[in-house]
Amino acid sequence: MGKTIRINGVDVPVIADQLNGEEIKRIAGIDADRVLVRQERDRNVIVPDAKRLRVADNETFTHHARHSKAQAVTRRTARLRMEAATLAAAYPGLKIAEDESYVFISGFRLPTGWTPDRASVLIVPPAAYPECAPDGFYLSAKLWRRKGGHLVTPGHYFRDYHNPYSHLGYHWYCLEDPERRWRAEQDSLLTFVEAIRTYLGTAD
Repeated sequence: MGKTIRINGVDVPVIADQLNGEEIKRIAGIDADRVLVRQERDRNVIVPDAKRLRVADNETFTHHARHSKAQAVTRRTARLRMEAATLAAAYPGLKIAEDESYVFISGFRLPTGWTPDRASVLIVPPAAYPECAPDGFYLSAKLWRRKGGHLVTPGHYFRDYHNPYSHLGYHWYCLEDPERRWRAEQDSLLTFVEAIRTYLGTAD
């Protein structure tokens, strides 16, 4: 015997006594990526697509967009997101990974003497950021520096050492902080990027 269920205020006729979540969404014309919710007297219960349930006459359902549970925002995440947003004003090609594992800058203008004059920069903030500074950075491969009338391989610029990104076309550029001058309350991605520009502009 036929019955009627109500979904978001719309009456939908059904014949079967048992339906799963996917079937209910299809009958009601609900997109497959929506979440189906059964409204009970004292609570709402999500109906998985594969779960079969007995459908009663005049039963009520709703549906809504699929969301992920929010995760706690750590100090590292907050700092990196804020600093990346500030840097993006000067570097429109900047991107930050969803998990903040890297910051990528395309079209980074290199100081005089480098060939080509633009490169990609990949910064991998450490897990302890901002308490600890990034340990160097990654720079596009196949870069040269002019020395006299010749093009030479830059110093501190390594293909194989400390470089898990060589297969992606990056070389490691060593930029150490041996005297531990990094201060979390004063330094940031902004000061680190300026340090990159400064050191790339000095002689090897």
